[in-house]
Amino acid sequence: MKGKCQRMWRGVGAVAHYVRWSWRFGGFGFRSRLSSPALLTNTASVRIGKGVSIRKGSRIEVVRDGGTIEIGDGTSIQFNFHCGAANHVVIGKDVLIAGRVYITDHDHVFDHHDLPARLCRDLVSSPVIIEDGVWLGEGCVVLKGVRIGQRSVVGANAVVTKSVPEGSVVCGVPAKVVRRISIDD
Repeated sequence: MKGKCQRMWRGVGAVAHYVRWSWRFGGFGFRSRLSSPALLTNTASVRIGKGVSIRKGSRIEVVRDGGTIEIGDGTSIQFNFHCGAANHVVIGKDVLIAGRVYITDHDHVFDHHDLPARLCRDLVSSPVIIEDGVWLGEGCVVLKGVRIGQRSVVGANAVVTKSVPEGSVVCGVPAKVVRRISIDD
Protein backbone atom coordinates (compact mmCIF):
# COMPACT_ATOMS: atom_id res chain seq x y z
CA MET A 1 0.00 0.00 0.00
CA LYS A 2 2.85 2.40 0.83
CA GLY A 3 4.40 2.11 -2.68
CA LYS A 4 1.05 2.75 -4.34
CA CYS A 5 0.52 5.87 -2.23
CA GLN A 6 4.03 7.18 -3.03
CA ARG A 7 3.44 6.70 -6.77
CA MET A 8 0.15 8.56 -6.51
CA TRP A 9 1.78 11.54 -4.73
CA ARG A 10 4.62 11.62 -7.27
CA GLY A 11 2.01 11.76 -10.03
CA VAL A 12 0.17 14.57 -8.26
CA GLY A 13 3.47 16.45 -7.83
CA ALA A 14 4.31 16.03 -11.53
CA VAL A 15 0.91 17.40 -12.56
CA ALA A 16 1.22 20.35 -10.14
CA HIS A 17 4.72 21.18 -11.43
CA TYR A 18 3.54 20.94 -15.05
CA VAL A 19 0.59 23.27 -14.34
CA ARG A 20 2.87 25.73 -12.53
CA TRP A 21 5.41 26.09 -15.38
CA SER A 22 3.88 24.96 -18.69
CA TRP A 23 1.98 28.17 -19.44
CA ARG A 24 5.19 30.25 -19.13
CA PHE A 25 7.21 28.40 -21.78
CA GLY A 26 6.92 27.75 -25.51
CA GLY A 27 6.93 24.08 -24.49
CA PHE A 28 7.31 22.35 -21.13
CA GLY A 29 7.30 18.55 -21.15
CA PHE A 30 5.44 16.44 -18.62
CA ARG A 31 7.52 15.23 -15.65
CA SER A 32 10.02 18.06 -16.17
CA ARG A 33 11.13 20.01 -13.10
CA LEU A 34 12.42 23.54 -12.77
CA SER A 35 13.52 24.43 -9.25
CA SER A 36 13.88 28.05 -8.09
CA PRO A 37 15.32 29.72 -11.20
CA ALA A 38 17.40 32.88 -10.67
CA LEU A 39 16.31 34.49 -13.97
CA LEU A 40 14.00 33.58 -16.85
CA THR A 41 13.79 35.89 -19.89
CA ASN A 42 11.46 35.57 -22.91
CA THR A 43 10.37 32.07 -21.91
CA ALA A 44 7.84 31.85 -24.77
CA SER A 45 10.94 31.19 -26.93
CA VAL A 46 12.16 28.35 -24.68
CA ARG A 47 11.11 24.71 -25.20
CA ILE A 48 11.85 22.14 -22.52
CA GLY A 49 11.31 18.45 -23.29
CA LYS A 50 9.83 15.66 -21.15
CA GLY A 51 11.54 14.47 -17.97
CA VAL A 52 14.03 17.36 -17.85
CA SER A 53 15.46 18.34 -14.45
CA ILE A 54 16.83 21.85 -13.92
CA ARG A 55 18.16 22.52 -10.41
CA LYS A 56 17.97 25.85 -8.61
CA GLY A 57 19.82 29.02 -9.52
CA SER A 58 19.45 28.66 -13.30
CA ARG A 59 19.47 31.63 -15.68
CA ILE A 60 17.72 30.90 -18.96
CA GLU A 61 17.71 33.95 -21.20
CA VAL A 62 16.58 34.62 -24.76
CA VAL A 63 18.06 38.07 -25.27
CA ARG A 64 16.87 38.93 -28.78
CA ASP A 65 13.60 38.55 -30.71
CA GLY A 66 13.77 35.40 -32.82
CA GLY A 67 16.23 33.70 -30.48
CA THR A 68 15.34 30.25 -29.13
CA ILE A 69 16.50 27.69 -26.60
CA GLU A 70 15.58 24.00 -26.86
CA ILE A 71 16.33 21.44 -24.15
CA GLY A 72 15.75 17.79 -25.11
CA ASP A 73 13.97 15.00 -23.23
CA GLY A 74 15.66 13.48 -20.20
CA THR A 75 18.35 16.15 -19.83
CA SER A 76 19.68 16.77 -16.31
CA ILE A 77 20.98 20.23 -15.40
CA GLN A 78 22.62 20.95 -12.04
CA PHE A 79 22.88 24.12 -9.93
CA ASN A 80 23.59 27.63 -11.29
CA PHE A 81 23.31 26.80 -14.99
CA HIS A 82 23.36 29.81 -17.34
CA CYS A 83 22.20 29.71 -20.96
CA GLY A 84 21.90 32.80 -23.14
CA ALA A 85 20.55 32.86 -26.71
CA ALA A 86 20.39 35.67 -29.22
CA ASN A 87 20.11 33.18 -32.08
CA HIS A 88 19.60 29.49 -31.31
CA VAL A 89 20.83 27.08 -28.61
CA VAL A 90 19.91 23.39 -28.89
CA ILE A 91 20.66 20.96 -26.06
CA GLY A 92 19.92 17.38 -27.10
CA LYS A 93 18.32 14.45 -25.29
CA ASP A 94 19.83 12.81 -22.20
CA VAL A 95 22.52 15.47 -21.79
CA LEU A 96 24.20 15.69 -18.36
CA ILE A 97 25.13 19.25 -17.40
CA ALA A 98 27.08 19.79 -14.18
CA GLY A 99 26.88 22.91 -12.00
CA ARG A 100 28.00 26.39 -13.04
CA VAL A 101 27.97 25.60 -16.78
CA TYR A 102 27.58 28.57 -19.16
CA ILE A 103 26.34 28.17 -22.73
CA THR A 104 26.02 31.16 -25.07
CA ASP A 105 25.49 31.69 -28.78
CA HIS A 106 26.58 35.34 -28.79
CA ASP A 107 29.26 37.87 -27.91
CA HIS A 108 29.00 41.60 -27.37
CA VAL A 109 30.69 43.82 -29.94
CA PHE A 110 33.56 45.52 -28.15
CA ASP A 111 35.63 47.16 -30.87
CA HIS A 112 33.52 50.21 -31.79
CA HIS A 113 35.73 53.29 -31.94
CA ASP A 114 33.21 55.60 -30.33
CA LEU A 115 31.39 53.32 -27.83
CA PRO A 116 32.61 51.35 -24.82
CA ALA A 117 31.40 47.74 -24.77
CA ARG A 118 28.91 48.48 -21.99
CA LEU A 119 27.03 50.96 -24.18
CA CYS A 120 27.14 49.00 -27.44
CA ARG A 121 23.97 46.99 -28.06
CA ASP A 122 25.34 45.07 -31.05
CA LEU A 123 25.80 41.32 -30.74
CA VAL A 124 27.61 38.76 -32.88
CA SER A 125 25.85 35.39 -32.77
CA SER A 126 26.06 31.89 -34.20
CA PRO A 127 23.98 28.83 -33.16
CA VAL A 128 25.18 26.31 -30.56
CA ILE A 129 24.24 22.64 -30.83
CA ILE A 130 24.92 20.12 -28.08
CA GLU A 131 24.01 16.68 -29.39
CA ASP A 132 22.42 13.77 -27.52
CA GLY A 133 24.21 12.09 -24.61
CA VAL A 134 26.86 14.77 -24.04
CA TRP A 135 28.32 15.36 -20.56
CA LEU A 136 29.35 18.94 -19.75
CA GLY A 137 31.65 19.02 -16.71
CA GLU A 138 31.57 21.42 -13.76
CA GLY A 139 32.14 25.07 -14.64
CA CYS A 140 32.72 24.62 -18.36
CA VAL A 141 31.88 27.28 -20.93
CA VAL A 142 30.49 26.66 -24.44
CA LEU A 143 30.81 29.65 -26.79
CA LYS A 144 29.05 30.74 -29.98
CA GLY A 145 29.16 28.66 -33.14
CA VAL A 146 30.10 25.40 -31.39
CA ARG A 147 28.65 21.97 -32.10
CA ILE A 148 29.46 19.26 -29.54
CA GLY A 149 29.11 15.80 -31.07
CA GLN A 150 27.05 12.97 -29.66
CA ARG A 151 28.27 11.33 -26.43
CA SER A 152 31.24 13.68 -26.04
CA VAL A 153 32.58 14.77 -22.65
CA VAL A 154 33.72 18.30 -21.80
CA GLY A 155 36.07 18.43 -18.82
CA ALA A 156 35.61 20.65 -15.78
CA ASN A 157 36.38 24.35 -16.37
CA ALA A 158 37.09 23.82 -20.09
CA VAL A 159 36.29 26.64 -22.52
CA VAL A 160 34.91 25.22 -25.78
CA THR A 161 35.62 27.63 -28.65
CA LYS A 162 35.50 25.15 -31.57
CA SER A 163 33.26 22.25 -32.53
CA VAL A 164 33.93 18.85 -30.93
CA PRO A 165 33.64 15.57 -32.89
CA GLU A 166 31.33 12.87 -31.53
CA GLY A 167 32.80 10.54 -28.94
CA SER A 168 35.52 12.98 -27.87
CA VAL A 169 36.82 14.00 -24.47
CA VAL A 170 37.96 17.64 -24.43
CA CYS A 171 39.74 19.59 -21.70
CA GLY A 172 41.57 22.87 -21.26
CA VAL A 173 41.40 26.52 -22.20
CA PRO A 174 40.78 26.52 -25.09
CA ALA A 175 39.39 22.96 -25.07
CA LYS A 176 41.30 20.37 -27.08
CA VAL A 177 40.58 16.69 -27.75
CA VAL A 178 42.55 14.58 -25.26
CA ARG A 179 40.89 11.24 -25.90
CA ARG A 180 38.45 9.47 -28.18
CA ILE A 181 35.81 7.09 -26.82
CA SER A 182 33.91 4.36 -28.62
CA ILE A 183 30.22 5.15 -28.91
CA ASP A 184 29.28 2.01 -30.84
CA ASP A 185 26.31 0.29 -29.23
